[in-house]
Amino acid sequence: MHKTVTGSIISANISSMGKKRYGYLGIVTTDNEHLKIKITAFTNFDTLDVGATVTFELESVGDESLLTAKKITSSI
Repeated sequence: MHKTVTGSIISANISSMGKKRYGYLGIVTTDNEHLKIKITAFTNFDTLDVGATVTFELESVGDESLLTAKKITSSI
């Protein structure tokens, strides 16, 4: 399943391993829905800063209910 949402980053639990970043973001969408988003080594992003308004291109892998970010772009 692919999904595109716009929202604000409200929390970040991101770690670095070499030049890659991994972890999770908490976001609130423009529809006031709260989501937990997984960040992987393959996620392309402009920013991961808390408070930033961004557009997420998301997908779920297999039967996982957790959404994985494929691309995060600034929505300023």
